[in-house]
Amino acid sequence: MIKSIVQNIFTIRSVQRTMVNAYCLSTNICWSCNKPLVKTNKFFCVSCGSLQKVENEDFFNLLDVPKTFAVNMSVLSTNFRRLQSILHPDKFSQKSDKEKLNSLEWSSLVNKAYKTLNVPLERATYILHQKGILIDEENTSVDPEFLSDMMDINEQVEAAENVAELEAIASNLNSDVDHLYTVLYEYFDTNDLDKAKSTLVRLKYLLNIDGVIKEKLLKYKLQ
Repeated sequence: MIKSIVQNIFTIRSVQRTMVNAYCLSTNICWSCNKPLVKTNKFFCVSCGSLQKVENEDFFNLLDVPKTFAVNMSVLSTNFRRLQSILHPDKFSQKSDKEKLNSLEWSSLVNKAYKTLNVPLERATYILHQKGILIDEENTSVDPEFLSDMMDINEQVEAAENVAELEAIASNLNSDVDHLYTVLYEYFDTNDLDKAKSTLVRLKYLLNIDGVIKEKLLKYKLQ
């Protein structure tokens, strides 16, 4: 008898703990059915199926890819298309105004996440930002020798008088860009974030010059 009572007490306490844990894991309330919010597919209330409001979702988590610089681009693209097929506003044209708005905001966030992670430069910047490492607009951390080299290349681009000269400069520049991308992958792989930051700053300089070259090449070719 006493043993049975003790077992019942332990059972009640176990159930109480389970209820408390469940409550702690589900403190939010669904805006549509007012039930404790448990989600399916990150987005929908499991009780009523309504699309929930946008949250400050990490881009890697949102697109279901590992949080690494060496992203599998094929998986990224596939996951992006899958999410858009679920969240695109066209899918909610017959839903409530609230779900239409939620769909629009989720779709916008998915687009932003994809555009960020799809471009290596943006992806690297995002990872560093997530780690609390910001790149100032003035890029004052670049060493003087590198800045001097960039000024020389800019002068060469400005002085170039034909397509052949510009393409020669672009060829050398692209080799440097490829090398820096390779180095950037290595620094992220070894979690050397300080060197990753300095490499990223250098890449931005080179890619800015590359943009100038492309604009000038287009002008020559349209003449």
